[in-house]
Amino acid sequence: MRPEEKLREAVARLKALYGRLEPPGDTSNPFKVLIRTILSQNTSYKNELKAYSALEERLGVEPGRLADADVELIAECIRPAGQHRQRAIRIRQVARSVLERYRGDLWALLKSEPLEAVRKELMSLPGVGRKTADIVLLFCAKRPVFPVDRHIKRIFLRLGLVDREDYEAVRALAEEALEPDDYLSAHLAFIRLGREVCRARRPSCLKCPLSDLCDYAASGEHALGSPPLRGGR
Repeated sequence: MRPEEKLREAVARLKALYGRLEPPGDTSNPFKVLIRTILSQNTSYKNELKAYSALEERLGVEPGRLADADVELIAECIRPAGQHRQRAIRIRQVARSVLERYRGDLWALLKSEPLEAVRKELMSLPGVGRKTADIVLLFCAKRPVFPVDRHIKRIFLRLGLVDREDYEAVRALAEEALEPDDYLSAHLAFIRLGREVCRARRPSCLKCPLSDLCDYAASGEHALGSPPLRGGR
């Protein structure tokens, strides 16, 4: 089966299994999504939520509030996410940049053209990489981009859809194989599968709805307790 066909089949199964999935949080506010995604980097969903909730309750996740906030106070709020001092500096920097460049409102940028120029502009903000930019574009503005996180890279590699955990390779395949209307549901479904079933360690291959499509499951490595497949970055 060609990678594009396998991916479409996988997405169809996950949609049937999980139904309609919605992004977490308030997607009507791009700045809130931006900050929450920065907090999600290299941490668990549970710790991301703790950090974001504390930041919202104590300071308010708005550009004007965070731009003038004390870095130590921001760091105290977001401690559960890890790397709290570095992230606090980055959060204040991005808040100041959003105020200076866009007067605190990202909507005009998100709706502008061409899309790739908007993506590059977002990625020029402090602490904003490819995943963060793409999540803001898809979740908030419904732009046709497919964000890729660590769960999605791992699943694509195990399924044999790609030969390495490369962001742009995974994104390009997904955007070529899937309809834009399916990007959001597919993104969220793969993340749920990665958290609940196709975990980095001790994946539950016998419970996976994609096991018959999966190169890793077919290899039997999961039964032997072998480490997960890894590719280049």
